[in-house]
Amino acid sequence: MLRRPTQLATLVLVNASYLFQARSICFPVLNCWACPIAAFACPLGALQNAIADMRAVFVLPLYILGSMLVVSAIFGRMMCGWLCPFGLLQEALSKLNPRPRRVPRWVSYGKYLGLVAVAVIAPYLLGVPLFCKLCPQGALQGGIPQPLLDPSLRPLMGGWWYLKMAILAATVVAAVLYKRPFCHAACGLGALLSLCNRVSLIRVSYDAATCTNCLWCVRHCPQGIDPRTQVGGHACVGCLVCTGCPFGALRTTTALACPAGCGGKKVAPPQERGEAQ
Repeated sequence: MLRRPTQLATLVLVNASYLFQARSICFPVLNCWACPIAAFACPLGALQNAIADMRAVFVLPLYILGSMLVVSAIFGRMMCGWLCPFGLLQEALSKLNPRPRRVPRWVSYGKYLGLVAVAVIAPYLLGVPLFCKLCPQGALQGGIPQPLLDPSLRPLMGGWWYLKMAILAATVVAAVLYKRPFCHAACGLGALLSLCNRVSLIRVSYDAATCTNCLWCVRHCPQGIDPRTQVGGHACVGCLVCTGCPFGALRTTTALACPAGCGGKKVAPPQERGEAQ
Protein backbone atom coordinates (compact mmCIF):
# COMPACT_ATOMS: atom_id res chain seq x y z
CA MET A 1 0.00 0.00 0.00
CA LEU A 2 1.12 3.55 -0.72
CA ARG A 3 -0.01 4.89 2.66
CA ARG A 4 3.31 4.59 4.47
CA PRO A 5 5.37 6.26 1.70
CA THR A 6 2.72 8.99 1.52
CA GLN A 7 2.97 9.61 5.26
CA LEU A 8 6.75 9.83 5.07
CA ALA A 9 6.63 12.11 2.03
CA THR A 10 4.19 14.42 3.84
CA LEU A 11 6.47 14.54 6.86
CA VAL A 12 9.25 15.82 4.60
CA LEU A 13 6.99 18.20 2.67
CA VAL A 14 5.43 19.98 5.65
CA ASN A 15 8.87 20.40 7.23
CA ALA A 16 10.72 21.53 4.12
CA SER A 17 12.21 24.81 5.32
CA TYR A 18 12.79 26.03 1.75
CA LEU A 19 8.98 26.32 1.42
CA PHE A 20 8.90 28.84 4.27
CA GLN A 21 6.88 31.30 2.17
CA ALA A 22 3.98 28.84 2.34
CA ARG A 23 3.50 29.39 6.07
CA SER A 24 0.33 31.35 5.40
CA ILE A 25 -1.24 28.20 3.91
CA CYS A 26 -3.01 25.80 6.28
CA PHE A 27 -2.03 22.21 5.51
CA PRO A 28 -4.67 19.79 6.88
CA VAL A 29 -2.45 17.91 9.34
CA LEU A 30 -1.22 18.49 12.87
CA ASN A 31 2.26 19.91 12.24
CA CYS A 32 3.48 22.63 14.59
CA TRP A 33 4.50 25.86 12.86
CA ALA A 34 6.81 26.60 15.81
CA CYS A 35 9.08 23.94 14.36
CA PRO A 36 12.20 25.71 12.95
CA ILE A 37 11.80 23.92 9.61
CA ALA A 38 7.98 23.89 9.34
CA ALA A 39 6.81 25.00 5.90
CA PHE A 40 3.04 25.38 6.38
CA ALA A 41 0.65 26.67 9.01
CA CYS A 42 -1.04 24.29 11.42
CA PRO A 43 -4.80 24.76 10.95
CA LEU A 44 -5.49 24.38 14.66
CA GLY A 45 -2.83 26.90 15.61
CA ALA A 46 -4.06 29.37 12.99
CA LEU A 47 -7.66 28.89 14.16
CA GLN A 48 -6.76 29.62 17.79
CA ASN A 49 -4.78 32.74 16.95
CA ALA A 50 -7.64 34.01 14.78
CA ILE A 51 -10.14 33.38 17.59
CA ALA A 52 -7.87 35.14 20.10
CA ASP A 53 -7.72 38.16 17.74
CA MET A 54 -11.52 38.24 17.70
CA ARG A 55 -11.36 39.79 21.18
CA ALA A 56 -10.21 43.00 19.49
CA VAL A 57 -11.83 42.74 16.05
CA PHE A 58 -14.69 40.29 15.53
CA VAL A 59 -13.78 38.67 12.22
CA LEU A 60 -14.70 35.04 11.69
CA PRO A 61 -11.80 32.78 10.56
CA LEU A 62 -13.66 31.74 7.41
CA TYR A 63 -10.56 30.75 5.44
CA ILE A 64 -9.37 28.31 8.10
CA LEU A 65 -12.75 26.79 8.89
CA GLY A 66 -13.87 26.80 5.26
CA SER A 67 -10.76 25.11 3.90
CA MET A 68 -10.84 22.39 6.58
CA LEU A 69 -14.55 21.75 6.03
CA VAL A 70 -13.99 21.48 2.27
CA VAL A 71 -11.25 18.90 2.91
CA SER A 72 -13.60 17.07 5.30
CA ALA A 73 -16.45 17.15 2.78
CA ILE A 74 -14.27 15.54 0.12
CA PHE A 75 -12.02 13.20 2.09
CA GLY A 76 -13.56 12.99 5.54
CA ARG A 77 -10.78 12.29 8.00
CA MET A 78 -8.45 10.67 5.47
CA MET A 79 -5.82 13.37 6.08
CA CYS A 80 -5.37 11.87 9.55
CA GLY A 81 -4.84 8.37 8.20
CA TRP A 82 -2.74 9.23 5.14
CA LEU A 83 -0.83 12.43 5.82
CA CYS A 84 -0.57 13.39 9.49
CA PRO A 85 3.02 13.09 10.85
CA PHE A 86 1.82 12.71 14.43
CA GLY A 87 -0.45 9.86 13.41
CA LEU A 88 2.56 8.22 11.76
CA LEU A 89 4.56 8.58 14.98
CA GLN A 90 1.81 6.98 17.06
CA GLU A 91 1.54 4.06 14.66
CA ALA A 92 5.32 3.56 14.82
CA LEU A 93 5.24 3.58 18.63
CA SER A 94 2.41 1.02 18.73
CA LYS A 95 4.63 -1.35 16.73
CA LEU A 96 6.86 -1.59 19.82
CA ASN A 97 4.02 -3.42 21.57
CA PRO A 98 3.10 -6.83 20.12
CA ARG A 99 -0.47 -6.40 21.35
CA PRO A 100 -1.44 -2.72 21.56
CA ARG A 101 -4.87 -2.18 23.06
CA ARG A 102 -7.87 -0.53 21.48
CA VAL A 103 -8.90 2.80 23.01
CA PRO A 104 -12.38 2.53 24.64
CA ARG A 105 -15.01 3.85 22.26
CA TRP A 106 -16.34 6.50 24.66
CA VAL A 107 -12.88 8.09 24.92
CA SER A 108 -13.02 9.11 21.25
CA TYR A 109 -15.51 11.86 22.10
CA GLY A 110 -12.76 13.64 24.04
CA LYS A 111 -11.38 15.21 20.87
CA TYR A 112 -14.52 17.35 20.59
CA LEU A 113 -13.78 18.69 24.07
CA GLY A 114 -10.28 19.46 22.82
CA LEU A 115 -11.71 21.33 19.85
CA VAL A 116 -14.55 23.26 21.50
CA ALA A 117 -13.22 23.98 24.99
CA VAL A 118 -9.45 24.14 24.48
CA ALA A 119 -9.11 25.32 20.86
CA VAL A 120 -12.15 27.61 20.56
CA ILE A 121 -13.56 28.84 23.89
CA ALA A 122 -10.29 29.14 25.81
CA PRO A 123 -8.46 31.21 23.14
CA TYR A 124 -11.38 33.64 22.99
CA LEU A 125 -11.65 34.02 26.76
CA LEU A 126 -7.94 34.00 27.56
CA GLY A 127 -6.50 35.49 24.38
CA VAL A 128 -3.92 32.70 24.04
CA PRO A 129 -3.80 29.55 21.86
CA LEU A 130 -4.25 27.14 24.75
CA PHE A 131 -4.26 23.97 22.65
CA CYS A 132 -0.85 24.93 21.23
CA LYS A 133 0.53 25.36 24.74
CA LEU A 134 -0.54 21.79 25.58
CA CYS A 135 -0.08 20.04 22.23
CA PRO A 136 2.41 17.12 22.34
CA GLN A 137 3.12 17.56 18.63
CA GLY A 138 4.11 21.16 19.37
CA ALA A 139 6.33 19.97 22.21
CA LEU A 140 8.08 17.55 19.90
CA GLN A 141 8.53 19.90 16.95
CA GLY A 142 8.89 23.27 18.61
CA GLY A 143 9.36 22.86 22.35
CA ILE A 144 12.41 20.62 22.07
CA PRO A 145 14.38 21.93 19.05
CA GLN A 146 13.90 25.66 19.68
CA PRO A 147 15.82 25.87 23.00
CA LEU A 148 18.41 23.44 21.62
CA LEU A 149 19.09 25.69 18.62
CA ASP A 150 18.68 29.02 20.43
CA PRO A 151 20.26 29.08 23.93
CA SER A 152 18.69 32.51 24.60
CA LEU A 153 15.29 30.79 24.86
CA ARG A 154 16.33 28.45 27.66
CA PRO A 155 15.69 30.93 30.51
CA LEU A 156 12.11 31.20 29.23
CA MET A 157 11.42 27.49 29.77
CA GLY A 158 8.88 27.79 32.57
CA GLY A 159 5.89 25.85 33.84
CA TRP A 160 4.10 25.69 30.51
CA TRP A 161 7.15 24.13 28.86
CA TYR A 162 7.47 21.43 31.51
CA LEU A 163 3.73 20.72 31.39
CA LYS A 164 3.97 20.37 27.63
CA MET A 165 6.88 17.95 27.94
CA ALA A 166 4.95 15.91 30.51
CA ILE A 167 1.98 15.67 28.11
CA LEU A 168 4.33 14.58 25.32
CA ALA A 169 5.87 11.89 27.55
CA ALA A 170 2.41 10.64 28.56
CA THR A 171 1.32 10.58 24.92
CA VAL A 172 4.39 8.56 23.90
CA VAL A 173 3.74 5.99 26.65
CA ALA A 174 0.04 5.83 25.74
CA ALA A 175 0.90 5.34 22.05
CA VAL A 176 2.96 2.28 22.94
CA LEU A 177 0.10 0.80 24.95
CA TYR A 178 -2.82 1.87 22.75
CA LYS A 179 -3.51 2.43 19.06
CA ARG A 180 -3.31 6.14 18.14
CA PRO A 181 -4.58 7.41 21.53
CA PHE A 182 -4.08 11.12 20.81
CA CYS A 183 -6.09 10.82 17.58
CA HIS A 184 -8.92 9.21 19.54
CA ALA A 185 -9.00 11.31 22.66
CA ALA A 186 -7.56 14.78 22.16
CA CYS A 187 -6.88 15.92 18.60
CA GLY A 188 -8.98 18.99 17.90
CA LEU A 189 -8.03 18.98 14.22
CA GLY A 190 -9.20 15.37 13.93
CA ALA A 191 -12.50 16.45 15.48
CA LEU A 192 -12.84 19.23 12.90
CA LEU A 193 -12.03 16.96 9.97
CA SER A 194 -14.42 14.28 11.23
CA LEU A 195 -17.49 16.52 10.94
CA CYS A 196 -18.23 15.33 7.38
CA ASN A 197 -16.67 11.88 7.76
CA ARG A 198 -19.88 9.92 7.29
CA VAL A 199 -21.10 11.94 4.30
CA SER A 200 -17.79 12.76 2.57
CA LEU A 201 -17.40 12.38 -1.17
CA ILE A 202 -14.80 9.62 -0.78
CA ARG A 203 -15.56 7.04 1.88
CA VAL A 204 -15.50 3.36 2.79
CA SER A 205 -18.63 1.24 2.45
CA TYR A 206 -19.36 -1.91 4.42
CA ASP A 207 -21.32 -4.83 2.97
CA ALA A 208 -22.74 -6.82 5.87
CA ALA A 209 -23.98 -9.54 3.50
CA THR A 210 -20.44 -10.23 2.28
CA CYS A 211 -18.82 -10.01 5.72
CA THR A 212 -17.88 -13.35 7.31
CA ASN A 213 -16.99 -11.77 10.69
CA CYS A 214 -13.45 -13.11 10.38
CA LEU A 215 -12.18 -10.01 12.25
CA TRP A 216 -9.42 -9.37 9.69
CA CYS A 217 -10.37 -5.69 9.56
CA VAL A 218 -10.45 -5.38 13.36
CA ARG A 219 -7.00 -6.92 13.76
CA HIS A 220 -5.40 -4.76 11.06
CA CYS A 221 -7.02 -1.39 11.80
CA PRO A 222 -4.25 1.06 12.85
CA GLN A 223 -6.83 3.19 14.65
CA GLY A 224 -8.04 0.26 16.73
CA ILE A 225 -11.72 0.53 15.80
CA ASP A 226 -14.17 -2.07 14.54
CA PRO A 227 -14.64 -1.14 10.84
CA ARG A 228 -17.85 -3.19 10.68
CA THR A 229 -19.60 -0.73 12.98
CA GLN A 230 -17.37 2.36 13.03
CA VAL A 231 -16.07 2.81 9.48
CA GLY A 232 -16.88 6.34 8.39
CA GLY A 233 -17.64 7.35 11.98
CA HIS A 234 -15.91 10.14 13.84
CA ALA A 235 -13.16 7.82 15.16
CA CYS A 236 -12.29 6.43 11.70
CA VAL A 237 -9.21 8.10 10.15
CA GLY A 238 -9.89 6.84 6.63
CA CYS A 239 -6.60 4.97 6.31
CA LEU A 240 -8.29 2.41 3.98
CA VAL A 241 -6.35 -0.49 5.51
CA CYS A 242 -9.65 -2.27 6.12
CA THR A 243 -10.39 -2.22 2.37
CA GLY A 244 -7.85 -5.03 2.10
CA CYS A 245 -10.59 -7.31 3.48
CA PRO A 246 -10.03 -10.73 1.88
CA PHE A 247 -13.78 -11.09 1.29
CA GLY A 248 -14.38 -7.62 -0.14
CA ALA A 249 -16.78 -6.58 2.61
CA LEU A 250 -15.11 -3.18 2.93
CA ARG A 251 -14.22 -1.09 -0.09
CA THR A 252 -13.58 2.47 -1.16
CA THR A 253 -16.51 4.19 -2.81
CA THR A 254 -17.97 7.64 -3.45
CA ALA A 255 -21.04 9.48 -2.25
CA LEU A 256 -22.71 8.86 -5.62
CA ALA A 257 -22.41 5.09 -5.19
CA CYS A 258 -22.90 5.02 -1.44
CA PRO A 259 -25.85 6.85 0.18
CA ALA A 260 -25.30 8.60 3.51
CA GLY A 261 -24.97 6.20 6.39
CA CYS A 262 -24.00 3.17 4.29
CA GLY A 263 -20.68 2.84 6.14
CA GLY A 264 -20.86 0.86 9.35
CA LYS A 265 -23.80 -1.43 10.01
CA LYS A 266 -24.98 -2.87 13.29
CA VAL A 267 -23.14 -6.05 14.15
CA ALA A 268 -23.96 -8.35 17.03
CA PRO A 269 -21.54 -8.04 19.97
CA PRO A 270 -18.49 -10.36 19.79
CA GLN A 271 -19.71 -12.35 22.79
CA GLU A 272 -22.91 -13.30 20.96
CA ARG A 273 -20.92 -14.60 18.00
CA GLY A 274 -18.31 -16.37 20.12
CA GLU A 275 -15.52 -14.08 18.85
CA ALA A 276 -12.34 -13.41 20.73
CA GLN A 277 -11.74 -9.82 21.88
